[in-house]
Amino acid sequence: MAEALLKHKVQSGNLADQILVLSAGTFAGSGAASHNASQVMRTQGLSLDEHTPRQLSPDFIQAADLILTMTQSHKQIVLSMKPEAKGKTFTFSEFAGQTGDIIDPFGGSEALYASCARQIATMLDKSWEKIVSLAGDKA
Repeated sequence: MAEALLKHKVQSGNLADQILVLSAGTFAGSGAASHNASQVMRTQGLSLDEHTPRQLSPDFIQAADLILTMTQSHKQIVLSMKPEAKGKTFTFSEFAGQTGDIIDPFGGSEALYASCARQIATMLDKSWEKIVSLAGDKA
């Protein structure tokens, strides 16, 4: 959901030539996005039909300019794999100047997924200018 929401913001801002958005999970399974995640994104006019879960890897971490995690524990997993990624790895909340984790809806109801999507969207809105600025610095 985070990838879809951020890609939508990037496309809406005509920044697709400057910002590449990819996601990877710390415990990603194979197959497709969950049914509930797909349903929630559909209500926002977004599709997860083409989404394929990816497992986080050290190469993926190294290639990224910015890594945003849902939770502090996800951030710690990233840093345990690549300690030198410390300066580019943040929870969504801390990058947005907030505190707390975004709830992990895995296995939960559609309502829980919707709540998670709202949290992600809020953090993206709060950090959007920082994301755009960082992309401009890399261009």
